[in-house]
Amino acid sequence: MATKHETIVKELDYKVGKLIKQYILSLEQNKRLEARNAELEAQVQALQQEKQELDNKLKTARTANAIASGGESEEARLRINRLVREVEKCIALLNN
Repeated sequence: MATKHETIVKELDYKVGKLIKQYILSLEQNKRLEARNAELEAQVQALQQEKQELDNKLKTARTANAIASGGESEEARLRINRLVREVEKCIALLNN
């Protein structure tokens, strides 16, 4: 009878030890995955910022190209008007 209980206890002890090891491995894997996720989020943010900068450069290049070609496109005219309004706001702020 005692050997049967000892066998059950040993088996439970083995299984609990195995579960603890799996739990520790899962925690370590989770930490690695969280770190990787943070790296990827930083990369996404950097790429989005780079895309925004390239979009702005493209708009500027298109405006400059439209002005240089002699014909004034609607987009170029609107952009120039917006820039003039921004400059006028800055001048007004400096005068106050």
